[in-house]
Amino acid sequence: MSISFCPRLSLAANLLPRLRAHLVAAASRYLLPDGFSFDLLPIVDDGVFGYELLPQRETHTYLTLGCDSGARPVLRKSLYCAEAPSVLRLATTNGRVLTQSELDAWHRIQSRDFTFPDWPSLAEATFRDFAALFPEGPRRPVRFHDGRHGCLDEALAMAHSLLAAWDPRIDFCGVPNEAQYGIALTGAKGETGQLAARTAGRWTLRWDAGGDAVREQWDASAWDAENGVVWALAGMTPGVAALPRFPFVAANAGVTSRQP
Repeated sequence: MSISFCPRLSLAANLLPRLRAHLVAAASRYLLPDGFSFDLLPIVDDGVFGYELLPQRETHTYLTLGCDSGARPVLRKSLYCAEAPSVLRLATTNGRVLTQSELDAWHRIQSRDFTFPDWPSLAEATFRDFAALFPEGPRRPVRFHDGRHGCLDEALAMAHSLLAAWDPRIDFCGVPNEAQYGIALTGAKGETGQLAARTAGRWTLRWDAGGDAVREQWDASAWDAENGVVWALAGMTPGVAALPRFPFVAANAGVTSRQP
C-alpha cells in the first residue's frame, strides 16, 4: 500500500457515513463497560483511509477501519510499546514537542492489517476486537450521537457537488476537530483547496484551479446540540440509537461567489 494514498472526495463522502452505519449495526451485538465512551477520528494513515477509534481511557492498542488503495475493507491494529502514552498521537498532532523517549516509542509501533470480504464483516470484527480490549464490567449497551459526524458528511457531499469536475483528493491528518484548521484538497494537475468550519455550523470551501477559482460558504443544516458530544457512550438511558444519516442530502449554499 502506498503511504501517499489519499481518497477522492467522492469516496470520502460515501465511505465515512457507510462505515459508521455498519459500526452502529455491529455494536448492537456487544456491550461496553458502564460509562465507557469513544469517538471516531477520520484519518489517512499510511495507506488506509477511514476512522480511528479513540477510547476515552488508556490503551496501547488502537484500531483503524477503512479501505486501502485497492478499495478493500481493512482493519489496522496498531500496538504501542508499553512505555508509550496512549495519547501519543494526539500529543503530536496538537503540537506539543515530544521528548526523545516519546520519539523512540513512536518508532516502535507495531501495526498489522487484516482484509475482509465486505463492510459488515469489517465492522463486526472491529467492534468485537474493540470490545475485547476493555473487558471490565458491568457492561452496558452503547448509544450514539452522530450530529458532528453528520455535519462532516453534509460538508463533504456539498464540496463534492461543487468540485465534481475535479473530484480532488482529500487528506485527513488525524487531528481532532480537524475541520476547524482546514482539511486539505489537492487536484491531479496541481490544484489546491481547503474545506473548513472555523465557525460553528458554517462551512467554507476554497479551490484554486489555474484560471478557475471556487469560493463557497454555507450553513450546515445538520448542525444541532449533538455536535459537541462524544460519538458513542455506554450506559445511557435505553432507547433507539441515532443512526448515521446515510444516504445524505447536501446543504443549501448560503453565500456563493465564483471567479472565472
